[in-house]
Amino acid sequence: MWSNNKTFSELVRKWYGCAVSSPAPLPPEPPAWWVALDPADAAPAYVQLAQGLRRRIESGELSAGTALPAERELAARLGVSRVTLRQGLGLLEAEGLLRRRRGSGTFVAGTPHTSRQLGLLSSFSDEVRAQGGVPGARVLSFTQGRPTPQEALSLGLTAAEQVYRLRRLRTSDGDPLAVEDSTLPAALIGPLTAQDVTDASLYGLLGQRHLAPARAIRHLRAQNASAELAHLLGVPLGAALLTTERVSWLASGRPVEYARACYRGDRYDFVMDLRGEDH
Repeated sequence: MWSNNKTFSELVRKWYGCAVSSPAPLPPEPPAWWVALDPADAAPAYVQLAQGLRRRIESGELSAGTALPAERELAARLGVSRVTLRQGLGLLEAEGLLRRRRGSGTFVAGTPHTSRQLGLLSSFSDEVRAQGGVPGARVLSFTQGRPTPQEALSLGLTAAEQVYRLRRLRTSDGDPLAVEDSTLPAALIGPLTAQDVTDASLYGLLGQRHLAPARAIRHLRAQNASAELAHLLGVPLGAALLTTERVSWLASGRPVEYARACYRGDRYDFVMDLRGEDH
């Protein structure tokens, strides 16, 4: 037993004339978002940054929902300019790996692509719930008036009849996925307000009024995001969108809705079940 309250280090110093240093503290683990950039690498810094973050996201080191530091702090910690940082994060956002929320910051995307079966007549709300999300619908505009020639043709109306026009931003867990424009024959639908279709399923509302669509024809095409759509959907200007145009009919054959929708190409898939002629 050591006496006189001497520590081991003191005894070693007395006996051998040298000191025993305490173990140096281990350096803290670098944060999961840390990316070491190589100046000798031919790839631009923003590409190296995107590649490094992509590896961490795909490996699970950066888990879904993880918030990245504020832009100014992240750029300073990584030793890059804010322009370089934005370019790198923009690549990952275009791939659907990151999401930027105004006023909240940048997060690792955790919501998988929402898939829509092309041959199945279902509502947006049902599809989001099937993926485990919470659907939302924010009304951007709601008007009543006479139909355009295209609306009259699609809904089988005369130019003197009235229609409801509603534009809504459709969301999943608060994240924008689509902008929907729907035109409905007012005489068939009955009284309707913007509140009726806020955070509500339009098909669900039609079903409650015994007007559930029985069949529909949908046209699908690609489109680049305009400035307005890019702003609403939170995507870069010119980003790829999936655009649909649909007419829905009741079982009686009467048209009940003419709709156009623009979906985020990085978050939404349309799936087709194709069969051979012998099946």
